[in-house]
Order: sequence, then C-alpha cells, then structure tokens
Amino acid sequence: MNHHLLNPRAPINRLPVELLQQIFLLIVNDDPNNPSILSNGDTHIAVDVTSPPLLLTRVCRLWRDVAHSSTSMWSRIHVALPGRIKPLQSFLPSLLEGWLARSGHRPLTLSIVSEQFCDLRDTKGRYLSLFDPHRSKADRQLLEILFSASGRWESVAIMSPDIRDWSDNIDAPRLTTLTCYQQEFRSFNAPNLHRLHIFFRGYKFPAAPTFKNLCYLHLQQTSANSIRFTSVIFPQLENMVVDDWSLGYGDRIDTVTLSRLRSMTLPIASDGQDFIAMFDRQDFIDVFDGFHLPMLQKLTVVVEELKPPEVECIRMALAAATCHELTAIDFQMAIPPSEVDMDIVKPLLSVTKEVTVCGKALDLLEILPGPET
Repeated sequence: MNHHLLNPRAPINRLPVELLQQIFLLIVNDDPNNPSILSNGDTHIAVDVTSPPLLLTRVCRLWRDVAHSSTSMWSRIHVALPGRIKPLQSFLPSLLEGWLARSGHRPLTLSIVSEQFCDLRDTKGRYLSLFDPHRSKADRQLLEILFSASGRWESVAIMSPDIRDWSDNIDAPRLTTLTCYQQEFRSFNAPNLHRLHIFFRGYKFPAAPTFKNLCYLHLQQTSANSIRFTSVIFPQLENMVVDDWSLGYGDRIDTVTLSRLRSMTLPIASDGQDFIAMFDRQDFIDVFDGFHLPMLQKLTVVVEELKPPEVECIRMALAAATCHELTAIDFQMAIPPSEVDMDIVKPLLSVTKEVTVCGKALDLLEILPGPET
C-alpha cells in the first residue's frame, strides 16, 4: 500500500509539499506526549506504527517521502526500554538511529522509561529483575544511541530509577530542561540547563555541579537543610517546588539569600498534633529562618486542610524571613474557597497582601475590624 500514491487527484495530494509538511507537523504535535518508536509486548518487541510520524510513512510513497524530509517531525521521541537480557535484533537499533538521523541538526526532545521492572509472568527469564538492571543488553543498545546524540538534547526526561550513573561524561550544551532520578552530576556538562526536576527521596546536590544557571528547580522530596544548601549552589533560581519533606542531615547554613526567587511551592502537613505533622511544620519554619528573599512574590502551600496550626506555622516562618515583596499566599487544596474559615486565615495578612485558594482570592477585608468610633 505504501509504494504508490493512493489517489493522485485527492485534494490533499495536490497540496504543495511545504503545506503538506506543516499539516503533518500539526498532526504530530497535536499529541503532547512524545511519539513512541517501540511497542513492548509480553513476548515480543515491535515497531510502533500506530501513531505519527511512523503511521504517516505507511500511507503512500508521497507521504513517506514528505515525512522523511521533514526534520521537525523526528525531533521528539519516546523510548520505552524493554529490559531484556538478550540484545535486540539489529533492525530495531537501526530504526532508532534512522529516526534521529531524520531529525537533522534539530534540538531533540526525549523521554526514556523502563517498560519492564519485574514481570512475574516471565518464567523464561526474558526480562530483568528490578534488582539486577545493568545486565540488559537490549537497553544498553538503545541508551548508547540516545546518549551519542546528547549534543542535540534540548528537553530530556529519563524516568527510570534503574538507569544509574547515565550522566557521567555526558556533554549536553543545548540542554535546557531535564527530568530524572538521582544523579551525581559531577561530570555532566549542561551549561544552559534552566529547568530541573529530580525524583528521589532526600536528594542533595554535589557541592560543585557543572550547571549554575538553574531558574526552575522541582524536588520530589528534600529537607530544610538541603533547600538552604541548594540555594547557595543555584543563586539564579526564580522558582522552587518541593513535593514532600525528608529527614535533614549535615550542617545548617544559618543565613542564605536567593535574590531572584519569585515563586516557591512547599507542602505542609495538616494532621493536628500528629508527630509527623509537627515535624513537617518545623521543617517549613526552618526553611525560612534567616532566609533573605527580597524578590519573593508568591508562596504556594500544598495542604489537605487549613487549620490554625498550619496558619500559625506559615506566619511564623515568614516572620523569620526577609521577604518584603510577598504579595500572595496561595493554598492548593481540595476544599473550595467558599468553605474556608476566614477567621483562621486572617492572621496571614500580617505577612502578605493577599490570600488565595487555587488562585481565587479570599475577601478577607470584610472580616477585618473597622476604625473605632
């Protein structure tokens, strides 16, 4: 079917090649996820031809030629590592090399995941166990191809905790966005890296990473000490997000400054006098104690339920910091703004100009006492 033009008189086949390329690119980019190259089944690994751009190459010869000549269509790719012990047949690595070659010199957007951690149905030992990931010859074949193109990486997500030490001796001068699990980053050259999302419990950066110009940092789990230490390493940060707290370690840095930080997102536990909740609230306070944040404008607090202990924790934390430009505290929680107890939230007006819930402002001025008569 793909060796001939299906209908040369069809309107779409009479369009200029440049316009047909733009249509193909719109189709590929319509899906926010990167196009997939492999389909991993229980007993086989195949080429994923069910979605663009590979799907477009199977319609007719004209479409195949147009798709192959459109470098933008091949600059994004999703690779699900099969985790097999045996190496892949040469066709599949060659297909990956061909995909990258068709992207020309364009910057690359990659997402890499491990498809098989541990398959309990795998009685013949085709796949690797979660506890023995480095024996996968199939994964190694694909990773070597992807890492060889690191000079063109622009946005990369390596979503697999079992791909260890991949950053060693990687040169990625065009990389701007990275999502990955813990790495040492000691010999990782990415001078233009601006956005970093780290998945790991209690991760702490090395003292001298090779990238210094981070603007956005998202940590899955960290401690108050690590946040302060990170602030010294990355003085250009403008936005910091933390999902959860972990136990702190190391010496505390008493006074730190993030002169460009404009937005911060932190969690806070809301379980009353529960020990873990009290520990998390103390971590929240410790982050801000002695923290100089002259440009901080918005603090986002992720909380399940808003009660007086949480409000007092936030008020004490901000009172211990220097953040005179703070204009809003936004609470991210499931409770709608109409159900928030205004009397509980009112003390926060001593440290901020506005309180919002999921971006919607609370009208706290109505409950403030008027002038005495």
